[in-house]
Amino acid sequence: RYRMFGDRLDPWDERDNPYWILNNNKMYDDTDRFTGNVSLRVDILKWWNVSYRLGIDTYNLTDSKRISAGGAIKQVWTNGMMSDNTIRRQYLSHNILSNMSQSFGDFDFNLLLGAAIDDTRRETNYKMASNFSVPDFFSYANATTENKSFAHSGYQQRLIGVFGEFRASWANTVFLTVTGRNDWTSTLPLENRSYFYPSVGGSVVFTEPLQKAGILSKDVFSFGKVRVSWAQVGKDTGAYETNTALWPVGTYLGGKIGVGNNWQRGNPYIKPEITESLEVGLELSFFNNRLHFDYAYYTNNSYNQILSPRGPQSTGYIFCSINAGNVYNKGMELTISGTPIETKDWRWDIGLNMAGNRGTLDGLPAGMEVMYVTDVQYAGAQAASFSGGNFMAIAGTKWTRYSYVSGKDADGKDIVVETDDILLDANGFPQYETSLKEVGNREATFSGGFNNTLTWKGLTFNMLWEFRVGGDVINGTQYAMNNTGVSKFSGDVRNQTLTIEGVDENGNPVSNSWNANEVYTFNGVQTSGYNIIQSYYTGYYNRETSNFITKVNLLRLRTLSLSYSLPEDILKKSGFIKRVSFSVAANNLALFTNYNGDPEVAASGAGVGGSSSVGFDYCGTPATAGMTFGLNLTF
Repeated sequence: RYRMFGDRLDPWDERDNPYWILNNNKMYDDTDRFTGNVSLRVDILKWWNVSYRLGIDTYNLTDSKRISAGGAIKQVWTNGMMSDNTIRRQYLSHNILSNMSQSFGDFDFNLLLGAAIDDTRRETNYKMASNFSVPDFFSYANATTENKSFAHSGYQQRLIGVFGEFRASWANTVFLTVTGRNDWTSTLPLENRSYFYPSVGGSVVFTEPLQKAGILSKDVFSFGKVRVSWAQVGKDTGAYETNTALWPVGTYLGGKIGVGNNWQRGNPYIKPEITESLEVGLELSFFNNRLHFDYAYYTNNSYNQILSPRGPQSTGYIFCSINAGNVYNKGMELTISGTPIETKDWRWDIGLNMAGNRGTLDGLPAGMEVMYVTDVQYAGAQAASFSGGNFMAIAGTKWTRYSYVSGKDADGKDIVVETDDILLDANGFPQYETSLKEVGNREATFSGGFNNTLTWKGLTFNMLWEFRVGGDVINGTQYAMNNTGVSKFSGDVRNQTLTIEGVDENGNPVSNSWNANEVYTFNGVQTSGYNIIQSYYTGYYNRETSNFITKVNLLRLRTLSLSYSLPEDILKKSGFIKRVSFSVAANNLALFTNYNGDPEVAASGAGVGGSSSVGFDYCGTPATAGMTFGLNLTF
């Protein structure tokens, strides 16, 4: 195995070559899955039927890892490691529905009543062995007892609900829908486990009566509808979050055997989370439905949110599920589609969709100004939501800016003015603040896609472009490469003269320069300019988190496909084949962006607050280009 830095680093502190990882470290999984359903329907009357449906989805998943000896891995794994994580999950659903429909003249009515039971069970068994006596011989019998471990966990949760839906319409013009549902969940305390949530929606097809009256022509104004809806949705929490779990038995200070509380405290008073939404929309179609517009404005307010914010460890815990914070989203969506060309053999369909959302957070508990929604911490920044600020914010540090008092306000308090000038220390380096502040917003200004489909006889060509304007991405990859001195940026600046401009404590302009080939007095010690420049770019430069943030714009060719369907007159000769089509498709063919990398890479998965690690790029793999071929037969 080639070691980039020789013996200067311990093996576990190095970086493995990708080819070493590919050829020596194996990760694979095996899944056995069964899914299906059984349904029964009884027609009691012509206008009334009752149905029952039983569904099951169960799987067994074994996730295995084999880590070879000698890699850049944990010190305790230098002689290899193996692990198998087996997950068994079973989901059962029962649904019974009563459906009644009647019509009276131009009026149509429908009433749906039902009940549902959802039961979910999951069991996990994990085992691991390391430090093998015989290297690269992967067997649990090849490790001593102290080098083997196992863990078991499981849960069960159940949700029971009753619901109803009433629908009414008049003359295909006016439509009304009212729903209501009450759930009982096993995951909330007894006094809070029942919760009700309703909805109401309506729409008016205003072109219908106007066309019947001859006021509008379908050839010009084909369709027009206004819709309005309001809804509440209730949500429970995860299993056992009302209780505080214990860690497994272990050895603690002084060699004592005991147990301790898990770092997440249970909350026996938690309530269901409620989301209230409102949407207003307009749909228009012109020229025999060859031009369409669909516009929607929506608001979404989630309150009594079930959050697990990171708290002070002095409480004995790190996380605790609580009801706090209101997440308010508002946005607009617009879709424009049409068919510019339509002949006997040719058809061209185009579609443009755009959407923009603004998410904010307020209502956090007193003394809590920020909620860290994930454990993502890269480049000195964290995914965060600030009370009274953006829900998809980035928390980071800043260089200190010079500020001064300009006078007094009406209450006699100082009016402090902060400038853009950087406050420098005695060495001429930027001073910085250690507390985290909002330094970016990961939410895009707007995003969308542009779709084209061209059809000639049985041949269909499709092209989809996606775009995004705005939204910050933090380049943790650049940060990591800078700190290890392997980025192009590091190579460009390490031997260049460093010049820093700012102001002193009195606001006077200051400018200092350091040359890599000269020696300077720094912190009272003779120091080479090379080391001064290195300490700046691996330390002070990182304290301004915005140095690694890019406000992203992108245009991506997401898919390109071509398909061909055989003519029906050819298929008729076979007597049993109804349709044959061939297709080829390619994904992620081109990316145009101002970001140094793929801005859609996320460093990890979803977080406890739900905004995941979108906007954090840390040594991630860009979206890979791929191609698929297909043959579809219909009998």
